[in-house]
Amino acid sequence: MLAGMSSGAESREVPVDVLPPVPKEEIQAVPNRVPFEGLNTFYHPASGVVILALDWLIFGTDLFTGFLALPAMCVVGFLVTFPLVLAIQQRWSRDKLPNALGKAFLGAFMVGLPFPITGTLLGAAILALSGLPHHPVEAVKRLVSQATAK
Repeated sequence: MLAGMSSGAESREVPVDVLPPVPKEEIQAVPNRVPFEGLNTFYHPASGVVILALDWLIFGTDLFTGFLALPAMCVVGFLVTFPLVLAIQQRWSRDKLPNALGKAFLGAFMVGLPFPITGTLLGAAILALSGLPHHPVEAVKRLVSQATAK
């Protein structure tokens, strides 16, 4: 007998409720939700943010100067932007590989241009193609509404 139990205690059976297994047809997989799902734009908004942010970081801040710095930064900008935009377009926009490759190449080419595109017509085109609002307050409102909708 177990220690601590009195010798006069009777053992009782405890009923155990077991539920039957749920059929596989009734199990519904939760779809992966992506930011800005259902937005029909050329670029996913995250791709637009990546393109403009990297372009500003590389060329807008003038961190690197010198004769060889400009060509090197053009190549670095292209090489960093291409896989990021490719991944975003494939995973979040669900583009097929040829479409995602074309969009990634175009975005990386824009970042690789040897001047900042953020304040130019090219930057405005990236904003328009990715569905990003031109005003920062609107962007924050859109991001908050997407986060609270989940």
